[in-house]
Amino acid sequence: MDVKERLRHPPSDEDKQHDYIYKLKAFQNLKSMTRKFVPRLQGMDNKDDNTFWELKLWIEYSIKNNGGEGRCVAFELFLDHALQFYEFKDTSTGKAKCRNIWNWYDKRDWAYHVLKRTSSKTEEEILMTRQERARSNAKAKAEKARKAVINAVTGLYADEYKKVNGKWHIGKIVKATGISINTVSKYLKQWEENK
Repeated sequence: MDVKERLRHPPSDEDKQHDYIYKLKAFQNLKSMTRKFVPRLQGMDNKDDNTFWELKLWIEYSIKNNGGEGRCVAFELFLDHALQFYEFKDTSTGKAKCRNIWNWYDKRDWAYHVLKRTSSKTEEEILMTRQERARSNAKAKAEKARKAVINAVTGLYADEYKKVNGKWHIGKIVKATGISINTVSKYLKQWEENK
């Protein structure tokens, strides 16, 4: 069909593309996406042997899939993977490289090296929704503020924050802690009630 002929027949509503305007609220319950990345070790630079590091990662993921640290990975399985997916000058070179990596993990009781978890966050904390994350951050911020106020009132310099008449000098506590006057008043009131 030429263009003139096509223009005589306008498309039906079913064929038209509809543009929807999405609001951010529609996405608020989506879980955060984790990024999978290859961890970099301090000793790894551009001239390092990538095959070595990839095999090291593969064996650690195998340890993880077997049930975690302390679980052995069969040498034959490791060697088969290496020979299948990587090119070596000679089969003996591949065997030697695999044997070195396998022995290294065997001596260390199959503990993680590359995948060592340095974060104190659990899997649930990592996959929180935006709302859950905001609530969690607000609770942490409130607890930090409460501790700062109580520390100022009960710490070594508590006498500096008292007025002559025995009441607390809220302005000085605000300056020292960097917390708003309303928050300081609230936590002082709670502390005095629980005292």
